[in-house]
Amino acid sequence: MALPIRSSQPEILRPHAPSTANYCRLWAGLHHHCFRARERADVDEAYDFLVKIGAHIVHAPREDNFAPGYYSVLFEDPDGTRLEINYVPGKGLLTPGTQIGGGYADGTQND
Repeated sequence: MALPIRSSQPEILRPHAPSTANYCRLWAGLHHHCFRARERADVDEAYDFLVKIGAHIVHAPREDNFAPGYYSVLFEDPDGTRLEINYVPGKGLLTPGTQIGGGYADGTQND
């Protein structure tokens, strides 16, 4: 589970109108649930299943810069809650000397 840590700006904390998007990374509250896969192939298998059942895919499996070897798929459940399945080889960020990366490979941050 990831929760945004931001200043308490009124425009961020204000509830959104039902006609607007279900998700904004700047709003207070739950960002997404993340499940770690044991193998990279598990991410691909989950993606294939999600496509088969018609899930809303935010991004297909891809490598990103959050940690060395970070590979994930991001999708939404029927209520709009974002869910992620990722694979990070070895100890990931727990490897001595490793620092968290800069976000997605395309330079964006959880948009």
